[in-house]
Amino acid sequence: MKVTRSVGIAAVALGVATMFPSQASAGPSYSCKRDKQLDVAMQFAVTEQAAGKIHVSAYGGSDKSTVVTPAEWRVYNATGTKIDYFPKALMIWVSMNMFKETNIDGLEPGATYTVELASKDFCNNVKTVRKTITMPPAGNDAQAPELSAPGLVAIGMAGSTNVLNFTTDDDSGTGQVSGFISGDKIAEFVYDNGVNVRWWTNDYPDDNSQSTLEGPNYYVAIPDQYKGQAHDVEVVVTDVNGNQSTSNAVLGF
Repeated sequence: MKVTRSVGIAAVALGVATMFPSQASAGPSYSCKRDKQLDVAMQFAVTEQAAGKIHVSAYGGSDKSTVVTPAEWRVYNATGTKIDYFPKALMIWVSMNMFKETNIDGLEPGATYTVELASKDFCNNVKTVRKTITMPPAGNDAQAPELSAPGLVAIGMAGSTNVLNFTTDDDSGTGQVSGFISGDKIAEFVYDNGVNVRWWTNDYPDDNSQSTLEGPNYYVAIPDQYKGQAHDVEVVVTDVNGNQSTSNAVLGF
C-alpha cells in the first residue's frame, strides 16, 4: 500500500490565480514603470510559542502604491537551510488577510529556526524580514491532541471530488498524523523531525468562504480501491510530547 507523505496540509488545490492585489486596489491610474521598490516591508511578531508550535502575526508595511500584502512565509533550520514555505499554491477567491496570521506547527522542541516573511507591493516589489527563535524543550504536557471525527467533504473548482477531512490541533505541537481505511495506512504526516513542518492560517470570514488553508484541517485523497463501499476510517494523532488521540467513523465512499 502506498503511503502518502507530506510536509503540510494534504489538500486538493481550489484553483490557481494571481494572489496579488487587483489594479483597483492601488487605483486605475497607478503605473509601475518607476516603482521598483517596496517602501516599508511588513513586520511580524511571534505571538504564541510552545514546544513545537508558534503563531506569527504580520503587521505594518507601507508603500506609495497604497498596497502591501504578505506574499510568502519561510522557515529555515539552524544551518540556514530553507526547510519549508507557505503558501505553496496561489489561491483563488481568498482574502489576503488569511496570510497575516499563520501557525507553524510540528517544529522540533529545543531546535533553533529562522522565520522569514516576504511582503509585496502592488508592483510585485519584494522585501523580507527575519526572526530567529529557539523552541522550548518538550515539557510535561499530558493533554492529548484535539481531534475531530473523520468525514467527507467535496472540494475542487466544481466541488465534485470527495476527500477525507478532519481537524486536529495541540497546545504543544503536532508530531505525527496517520490515516487508515479498513486498517490500511493511506496517509502519514511526520513532523518535529527538523525537516517537515505543518502550516495553517486562522479563519477569515471576510471573503465569505473557507479555503483549504484556513483552520487546522487535513484533506486526504481517497484511493480508488476503497470507493463504492463503506469502510472504517481511523485517524491517529500524536503530539510532540507523545500524547495520542484516535478517532473513528464508518464512511461510504
